[in-house]
Amino acid sequence: MRDKIIRINWNKACLLDEAIASELSNTQGLYYISRVFGNKETSLYLGIATKNNTIRHRLIGHRDSWLRRYRGKIYIRIGHVIYPIKPDSSIIDHAESAILYEQSAVFYKNTSKTKSYSYKDLYRIENEGDIFELKPIIRMHDQE
Repeated sequence: MRDKIIRINWNKACLLDEAIASELSNTQGLYYISRVFGNKETSLYLGIATKNNTIRHRLIGHRDSWLRRYRGKIYIRIGHVIYPIKPDSSIIDHAESAILYEQSAVFYKNTSKTKSYSYKDLYRIENEGDIFELKPIIRMHDQE
């Protein structure tokens, strides 16, 4: 059985306030939060914005709550699903779920989808661009 493909292009990391101000964040999609403290970058969180929400709105919420506790610089990579061409919220959710399940040790601030998740279709997630610690390819079929 062939996997269905979800391809995500991750924009270059930028500072949190720059990401919030960017037009790129005024959309639905995925976002990847990391921090640089000293000379070390660490992945913190992977999130999504779907339906009546935007990445900008989600980032403002994170900034005003738990991200304030971190020293160093907070960076954001915005991920846009470029295939399928018109992704719906279930595609974005599938991508987040597969990444979090596969890379749970990297995204320790995430509390859901790291031990299990539900799905009805098998996808191959292809990450491209500024992926930092993301695996370039994640096959949901391999997770069964």
